[in-house]
Amino acid sequence: MNSGTVRGADAKEFVKCFNDVCQWNNGWDRWNDMVNLFAIEIANTVDLNHKDQRDETYKRIAAKYKPKEFEKFADLFLILVESLERNPFQDFLGQMYMELEMGSKVHGQCFTPFGVCQAMANIAMPEEMVRKQLDERGWISINDCACGAGATLIAAAERLSDMNINYQQRALFVAGDIDMTVAMMCYIQLSLIGCPGRVRIADSLMNPEAGDILMGEGGPNTWYTPLFYADPWQGRVIARWMDRLARPLRDAEENASERIPPCPNVTEKAQEAEQNAQKAEQSAQNSAGFAQKAYQMPELLTAKKTRRSMSEGQLMFDLTGG
Repeated sequence: MNSGTVRGADAKEFVKCFNDVCQWNNGWDRWNDMVNLFAIEIANTVDLNHKDQRDETYKRIAAKYKPKEFEKFADLFLILVESLERNPFQDFLGQMYMELEMGSKVHGQCFTPFGVCQAMANIAMPEEMVRKQLDERGWISINDCACGAGATLIAAAERLSDMNINYQQRALFVAGDIDMTVAMMCYIQLSLIGCPGRVRIADSLMNPEAGDILMGEGGPNTWYTPLFYADPWQGRVIARWMDRLARPLRDAEENASERIPPCPNVTEKAQEAEQNAQKAEQSAQNSAGFAQKAYQMPELLTAKKTRRSMSEGQLMFDLTGG
């Protein structure tokens, strides 16, 4: 079986089971309920930030079905999982979506064939460029701001796999789509084939993502895949947060350094002051003026010592902060 091809038996079984759920009526509503249920089940195993909100959606959907009808969704999920286990690099949900005519009837959508996505991945991801970026940063990010069911990102994962690059540890998959249903389809498939990353439901033209490239915005419309919560990605997230926390301290220290005027020849002036103090002490017995000068010199020496201590402290902080 070629990569990217939905296995005939899996497709037939999935279509039959789905038709049993919708009984040829309200197919779009049933499909929308199905992908929301699948996505919520996956997300709630790892992401607790918006779990209560997702649970309410799950209960509202489940209440629409009789127990035997609801069990069909579990059968559909099992068919999907088993098909992706046999062949992870395929756009199973996208092809089922088009075969059941969900896109053309409701939104006029037409997903890019997976073979075209594979060709795009081969062209856009030359091995030399990918390995150079990995050498520079240790990981790369792959973005599709109109992801559909995720075919282009799945093809990118396959491309990395063909290069013997572990995409689960070294590639971050960032997706987005204005359509919640297809975005959830992308989230489900990326999650099941082990792609670390996130899917954001938004208009990427009118409302582009403004969050950190690694962590995203973290709002309720951002869905993180399970692998994003595993090593080494959580280690990278922790390192990024530590850098964020330390940044204000570094910036404040740099600003303070700029405000302190430079002190050239500090050592020479300190030595000169010390010599003057010694002379003043020796002459104090013979001249009241020298006595007064000797009284003032220790204050000058103290000020110089304080300035030198501040400079040493500055250097130590910079070294540890860097």
